[in-house]
Amino acid sequence: MHPPKFKRRQRMERFFKVLEKIVSVMCKAFIFVASLMMAGLVVIVCIDLTLRYFFNAPLLWGTEVTEIFLLYITFLGTAWVFKENGHVIVDVFITHLEGRRKKMLMSVVYLLVAIVSIVFIYYGFYATFDHYRRGVFNPTILETPIALIIVIIPIGSIPLFLEVLVKGWKLFRHS
Repeated sequence: MHPPKFKRRQRMERFFKVLEKIVSVMCKAFIFVASLMMAGLVVIVCIDLTLRYFFNAPLLWGTEVTEIFLLYITFLGTAWVFKENGHVIVDVFITHLEGRRKKMLMSVVYLLVAIVSIVFIYYGFYATFDHYRRGVFNPTILETPIALIIVIIPIGSIPLFLEVLVKGWKLFRHS
């Protein structure tokens, strides 16, 4: 018979393995969509430049769509970049630290990322709902609802927060 602490640890281990798989699937799906948007962005910019240069008739909606795509690409990719340790980091401190000090610094980094992602999730959904409820539109040629533009901020921050939980668990599971 295993002690209760062992069973609890085993359940937590299973939970975080499942959570890691969920985050991995979310990241892959988000990166796929971001890749399609990036391809669309390239096509739109090339067409816009060609029309502007040769016919002096740029796409009226091109700039707006590229701005929205850039926002979406950024927030669709944040969790994957964090998962792959591809983010910009000042490793002057990390490379010179070992053991507990390195673990403490990484835990502070994870805590800060978690706080930022929670703020993005909470206020992002709040602002999105507020703009949706009030029917606020972007005063441009497409008149895109602002809620559709900013909803990606909380949606993209959810897998980032979950990835922080997974990385935090991995950091402390053998303590």
